Amino acid sequence: MTAAAGEIAVAICPPGRLLEPAEQGAECGSEAVSAMFTGLVEYIPGTAATRLAVASSITTKDNKVFTVRLKKGWRFHDGSEVKARNFVRAWNHAVSGDQDGSGYFTRIAGYDKVTASRGLAGLKVLGDHAFTITLARPYGGFVSLLTNSAFAPLPDMFFKDRAAYRRKPVGDGPFRFVSRSGDQITVERFDGYGGAAKPQVAKIVYRSFDVWDDAYKALVRGEIDFLPDLPRTTGLNGRVLERPYPGVHMLSMPMAHRKVAGNADFRRAISMAIPRDEVVKPFQGARVPADSFIPPPTPGRAAGACGKACRYDPAAARAALAKAQAAGFTPPKEFALYYNEDGGHGDWVKLVAKAVTKTFRGKLKVVPKGKATFGALLELMADGSPKGMSRWAWVEDGLHLADVLSTYRTGSEYNYGEYSNRRFDALLDAADRTTSKTKAASLYRRAEKVLAADMPAIPLFFYRSKVGYSENVSNVQLTPYGLLDIRTVKA
Repeated sequence: MTAAAGEIAVAICPPGRLLEPAEQGAECGSEAVSAMFTGLVEYIPGTAATRLAVASSITTKDNKVFTVRLKKGWRFHDGSEVKARNFVRAWNHAVSGDQDGSGYFTRIAGYDKVTASRGLAGLKVLGDHAFTITLARPYGGFVSLLTNSAFAPLPDMFFKDRAAYRRKPVGDGPFRFVSRSGDQITVERFDGYGGAAKPQVAKIVYRSFDVWDDAYKALVRGEIDFLPDLPRTTGLNGRVLERPYPGVHMLSMPMAHRKVAGNADFRRAISMAIPRDEVVKPFQGARVPADSFIPPPTPGRAAGACGKACRYDPAAARAALAKAQAAGFTPPKEFALYYNEDGGHGDWVKLVAKAVTKTFRGKLKVVPKGKATFGALLELMADGSPKGMSRWAWVEDGLHLADVLSTYRTGSEYNYGEYSNRRFDALLDAADRTTSKTKAASLYRRAEKVLAADMPAIPLFFYRSKVGYSENVSNVQLTPYGLLDIRTVKA
């Protein structure tokens, strides 16, 4: 590569117009935002474990009210100190407008009453270096959620001169903004960074690509140094890294339509009729068969929690269907499998439909039904009308057992299948209230066992991050979300 010593180039998809923490969310440009900002909590390099960053302590007695104390002397890139008001004002800004990341704040009390002039009622500044966060209800995964860059602070100058900030964003992270021109965002190491892991490279150029295959070719030519979501591996001489990604793909069952899918043995039968090993083959290692509802990177996850229900066994599937029929359940002759046609899901959906149909030898036919867009699929799921399965995926907002499980709680906005089980809800409530990590993990695992017995959704496969890097870099590590750990990479 022709870059200066200590400089690396990273491929990204075209970023949004604004480089603000809550504006990017998990979208294009989040890599640059993560480089420029540090929040209260961060992931320890090379792990899925968390540690305090800007916070010196985060305490709670009930997982509902959290007291945050900040490290004194942590600086923004303009030299001003990071104070409690910088977090509170940033979070209120995030929810007051149409910010991409506003949804991360829904658990904070008062979110549903936010207006342009009224912020989150659950935030209270106690002084320069302390504030409290009150949630609408206890949630055991809240501290893990704070690793997201949407929760980063914003400097006073952001609120005094928005135009100046947009010309030259100011953060508090390991790298500071240098320039943005055409398809590139350039950041340089901030030597005044207060974090535990100091960057090893002097400069990063984030180069955007509309076509990912062009990015791959640039990597092979040595024009860039890091490429996430690697489309293929030839030409890299083994410079490839893989690690589990915190996402799970599933088939959501229409639990509200009891005549259609109101029997657990019927739902289990469909799950055992799916050859997951065959389904993931075309993904060339970027997907692996799911054996539970919670993806592998999650600390405390119980491998194999789904049990036999997630293993391909046609004979057992037919036996489960017969058991459902013996209990008085009449399976539909045709069972729809809804998916969005704009996401590249057609091939594997058809494979699943064909395999399940073949397994049941004429007693049940699964019919793929495509919707033009993901938005159209969500509308169908949200109005409760699907009388069939719907493909659905979840990426954890923070690596915690509660993250996926909470989507199945009665009344959850993401509970599209309208699953409801009092025992499951009670276990979640108990787990969310306790501050004992050991006790909480046990309760969350018990809650997952309830899901495995009820099968309100069928876990299909987990995601894996697959990245490539150039000869110019070493000590390449990935964050839990498959991005380059810019704190440890060397050039």
